[in-house]
Amino acid sequence: MDEDGLLKSYRRKPLARPEDMPVRLDFSRVDIEKIVPHRDPFLLIDRITALDPEEGILAGIRSLSPDIPLFAGHFPEYPVYPGTLQIETIGQLGLCLHHFIGRNTDTIESDAQPPEVRATRVCGAYFRAEVRPGDEMTILAKLVEFDAYFGKVLGQVVVRDTVATVALLEVAFP
Repeated sequence: MDEDGLLKSYRRKPLARPEDMPVRLDFSRVDIEKIVPHRDPFLLIDRITALDPEEGILAGIRSLSPDIPLFAGHFPEYPVYPGTLQIETIGQLGLCLHHFIGRNTDTIESDAQPPEVRATRVCGAYFRAEVRPGDEMTILAKLVEFDAYFGKVLGQVVVRDTVATVALLEVAFP
């Protein structure tokens, strides 16, 4: 399936339901910092909650406190969470997925290190619903392609059972 077809096929239906995924996880930001090179205020995943290693899908959570400073300036009269940050959140969960799938594990070792990675392309994205202060985003990432040099992930932001954003992203591992 071509990239646009892949995006269109997941505009409305979630990649998975985290509660139905076979491996339940409970990793916090402290754990996530071991496998993602970002830190506050740019670490955008609060928890990793579920894994389907067979399907190559990972689920995570981001809770959007109304006190996040960007809400004061991103449409002050009607604040929304920026689509670019939703894409970044998907990308960060994709890096977490790389950890689990690349190592064939469901753990984060105490000595784990984030990979060296560079975003190369946003292949496409659809923004279908707004994400507002106080929302809890369920983030889903599915491995599309992966080798020693490149990775491609399809991801979604789901809010209240509605796919708000779907994006296809590519990274390089230099």
